Amino acid sequence: MAHPTKPESVGPILDRLLKNLEIDKKVDEGQALLIWAEVVGPKMAARTKADTVYRGRMTVLAQNPAWVQECTFMRIQIKDKLNKMLGREIIKEIVFKVGDVK
Repeated sequence: MAHPTKPESVGPILDRLLKNLEIDKKVDEGQALLIWAEVVGPKMAARTKADTVYRGRMTVLAQNPAWVQECTFMRIQIKDKLNKMLGREIIKEIVFKVGDVK
């Protein structure tokens, strides 16, 4: 005869499901896009746009090649600040390219 198991609450079940589907990572990646302007400040935010994050790789559009170069020099500091604000390492790499920042 099987022993009855103690019912489990929905919270832990959902946590496991979300973790298995990596939805928590996708939410954090989306959050990284939302906090871009706060992280880089108004001057850089006016000339760049965090475009996508996929598997820890953030693509950022910059208004011209000079801004791509300037941002590329600062990418490690920006990545570290993003991850600090997110509370864990979500962004592993940032790539800058020329694009429409509006």
